[in-house]
Amino acid sequence: MVAMRGFTLLEVLIAMAIFSIVGLASFELLRSVRNIDRVTDRQTEAYQGLVRTLALMDRDFIQLQYREIRDGLGDRKAAVAVNEGYYPIEFTRQGWNNPLQRARSELQRVAYVVEGDSLERHVWFVLDRAQDSEPVSQMLMAGVNALTIYLVMPDGDRVESISGDDLSELPVAIEVTITTDTWGDLIRLYDLPIFGEIASTVPQDAGDSESIDDDNRIEQQPDSAPSEEVSSSDLGRSRMGGQ
Repeated sequence: MVAMRGFTLLEVLIAMAIFSIVGLASFELLRSVRNIDRVTDRQTEAYQGLVRTLALMDRDFIQLQYREIRDGLGDRKAAVAVNEGYYPIEFTRQGWNNPLQRARSELQRVAYVVEGDSLERHVWFVLDRAQDSEPVSQMLMAGVNALTIYLVMPDGDRVESISGDDLSELPVAIEVTITTDTWGDLIRLYDLPIFGEIASTVPQDAGDSESIDDDNRIEQQPDSAPSEEVSSSDLGRSRMGGQ
């Protein structure tokens, strides 16, 4: 009769140790995969937000239009206001969709600003504002530290602002730098429209509010030359907001 023999205590301890090591390694592997998946999701979401933000900014700046407005106090505000007041950049754009065919302009006033750590886009439903006209804010991207705007001159120099009285050289582009935690400095360069696109959008009499208030009088004539009735000083002020 053959005697039955079981595992010794040493063999049981060795087997338990091996299973413990394998289980611990599997747990660490699973945790690493979950962490990588979580980080990947965050990075993907951040990248998608970045793409949406840049696409929206591109659409706004490409459709920039030289059209002055009046603020809530009735004062003239330049068509393109750079580093003036609260907003680093504020300008008028065309192409505002009107699916309901309402009696309103297709021009819209937009501005960009950093609030806290978020980049926000502000829009107004009217061009020439009343005292109670408030912008509607849209949060575009989190983790933004700063928004820096420069005007690019024909010789390549970058300036923060320009006076409308200095008409020897006017900016040819706008440089937008978004400083972020994740992506570092994001630099976008947008060409400014030429003066040939201003003639039908600059008010003939900037002191007459009626010439600015009626948005329906503005016609898009990108190929027309500037009217002789528009002085070079008016063009410069309308373009870059010189005082």
